[in-house]
Order: sequence, then structure tokens, then C-alpha cells
Amino acid sequence: MLFDDEDSSYGDTSSEWLAMSCHERLRHTRNSMPINWRLASQPSGQTFHIAIRQKVRPRWWYVALADCSGSASGLQDIQVQFKASMSNDSYGWASEFSTDKRYVLLVVGALACVYSCLAAAQLVASRIIARDAKDDRARGKAAHPFARILVAGISFALGETVCSAMHLARFAQNGVGLPIMQVLAQLMGWSSNFLLASLLLLVSQGKCVSYVMVASDAWKMLRLLGPFSISCFSLELWAEYSLSRNYTTDYVYTTPLGWALILIDLFFLVVYLHNLRKTFEAECDRDDGIFYRTWGLLYGAWFLALPITAVLAQAVLVPYAWFMVSLSVKKGATALVYAALVVGLWPGNMRTYFKLETAVDACSSAAEAWYHGSCLSPDVAAAPGKPAALPTLLLGSFMQSLPSTKLQRNEARKPSLGMSP
Repeated sequence: MLFDDEDSSYGDTSSEWLAMSCHERLRHTRNSMPINWRLASQPSGQTFHIAIRQKVRPRWWYVALADCSGSASGLQDIQVQFKASMSNDSYGWASEFSTDKRYVLLVVGALACVYSCLAAAQLVASRIIARDAKDDRARGKAAHPFARILVAGISFALGETVCSAMHLARFAQNGVGLPIMQVLAQLMGWSSNFLLASLLLLVSQGKCVSYVMVASDAWKMLRLLGPFSISCFSLELWAEYSLSRNYTTDYVYTTPLGWALILIDLFFLVVYLHNLRKTFEAECDRDDGIFYRTWGLLYGAWFLALPITAVLAQAVLVPYAWFMVSLSVKKGATALVYAALVVGLWPGNMRTYFKLETAVDACSSAAEAWYHGSCLSPDVAAAPGKPAALPTLLLGSFMQSLPSTKLQRNEARKPSLGMSP
């Protein structure tokens, strides 16, 4: 028996449908063909070829087996093995793909090119810093925790697109693909999103913008988000590979498990906005305040990508457009945020607010500003060569700067390589 997703055929799996007799279900079929048990019992089995012509819009189709003879009432079990293969012959090389995934390989290939460019740009940035480095302080910028997390996130995103492209390319040939590559792609995509969420939450706290970021900040954020991210990954796998996904046209993120994932994203958005508001209140009278009320809000929009696609799927889009729109919005938003971070951390970029400084850099800058600035007492400024004056000032500056990781402002100081103004 062959059904489609219309209400008059196979609309849902309600109790009314399950209570129908075999002959009642036959009236809902779009096509049915009797099985010749003599042929089906042979090793070669019985083969059916059915041509489907759709007139209004693409639909989901379902194949079912049923015994309507009434002679199997006394049998304990009927063992049947069958294989159903469907193809869209008019799609050419994409004939193995369903309508909702017809262009997925092209989108994934484009994303792979984008992430390849971002990864190459980040490598070039690290080489520029290493080439122009004159001391260990400049070399350390390439190994800054924020830069390391950014490189890892982009690498995972690139790995996700490469594994997905390999799976989809094979799927276009045999209709099965490479399941191991699909799982690896999902794992890498989850890792990339986890690292990007960590970076954005660090930015909302002012790290690498108004405050110095240290390694403990990164580890603290990773430990905080780790359990949530693992739960999200498990929920997504459960929702996607559930058996119910085989006979429903529901969008994965409009199911109960999907709504749970959306609520987690909204929770992270609330945390991000709370941190951003606190940081803005502390920095609103400085130049960095502009960043938090403009770029800070734009970065936070990344957490809305999944809820927006779910709303579109529920209220606006037709079912066969859900997958491509969701993929384009979610992956496109992730690529844009990664690109913005790469540009913001580019060496010599004088128009960005990001700064890759360590605590030692901030303390050294503070000591230099104290010694050359108005903090010097008149007698010390008149006699800068006193042996005890400079060590005392440097020690005092270091002790005052160490408890607070706030970046010291000095408009006259030129930004060092890798530091964003």
C-alpha cells in the first residue's frame, strides 16, 4: 500500500487510524498492489515499480504491508523482508535526495569553502604575529586562550562540513551515504557551537574588550557550559534518530525534545544579555560602551537562530522547506559570527574593540603609564634617575593591577601587534 501525507491518506498516527481495519485503510491508499506469495517466497522475491506523479506540491510518501486476506488469523507470526527504494529521477545527480534536501550538498559545499577561508585567514594572522614578534609578549598573542578557542571552533566547523560533504556525496551515489561520517559531522558541529557559545558569553563579560582574559576564565566557562551542551547533543540525537522520525513530517525542532533545545538556547540568550547589561553599565562612560550596545547585541542574535527557524517552520514555511531554511539560517549565522571574530582579531585592525592582552601585558602597560604619566610625584618626576624610584613604582603598579584584570587605558600608546583597538 502506498500513502502520502495528505489528511485524506496518511494524515497522522491517531488512535482512529490505528483502529481501522485493513479494508478501511485500503480506501485511503493512493495505490496498492497485491503480493504474489508464490513469487515473494522465492529467493529473488517479488519486485514492484511504481511511478509517482505529483501535481500540486512535493509530498512525503509511505510504503506499508498489510494482510487483508483474513486467512492469517490463526498464525502466530508472519516473517517478511522487504526493501523500499525511492528516487526523484528528474533531479539528475541529486535523484537520491528527497525534495527537502535536494540542494543540501551545494549548501554544505559552500559552507566548507567559507570555513576553509576562515581557517586559512586565522593561520595567516598567527604567522603575521609570529613574523613581526619582537619579544615573547607579542608571540604569546597567537597562543591567547581566546584565539585558541576561536581556532578550535573554526576547525570543528570545517570538520563538520567536510564530513557532511563526504556523507552526502556518497548518499548521492547509493542513497545510504556514510553513517559514521554523519555522526562525526554532528559531533563536530556540536563542538563548534559549544565553543562559539563560550566565546560569546566571554565577550558579554567584557573579556578581550574591556577586561583581560586569562586561561582560568576559559576553563570556568567550558565547565559551566559543558553539562548543558552535552545534554543538548543527547537530546538532538534522540529527537533525530527516534523511530517516530520515520513516519512523521514534523520538524525535529517542533517536537517536545526540540522545544527543550530551543528553551536552552533562550536560557543562554538571557544569560548573555544579563552579562552584557552589567558590562555595559560598568563601561558606558568609556569608548567600549559603543561596542556593547551595537556589536554586543548583534553577537547575541546568534542565540536566536534556532528559535527563529522553529517559529518559521511552525507558522510560515511549508514542510518541504523546513530543512533547508533551518540549515541556512543556523549555519549561516554561525559562519557570520566566526567571520566577525576573525576580522575583529586581525593583526593591525585599528577599528575593532577586541584586544588580545595578558595580565602581564596589562601590568606592564600600567607601570609604563604610571612612570611617564601624572601619577609621578613632583620630586620623583624631577629626578627620574634615582635608583630606588623606578623599582618602587613598578612594584606598586604591579600590585595595584594584579587583583583587577581591567585593561588600563592609554590613548597615546600604540596598539601592539595582534591587539585590536
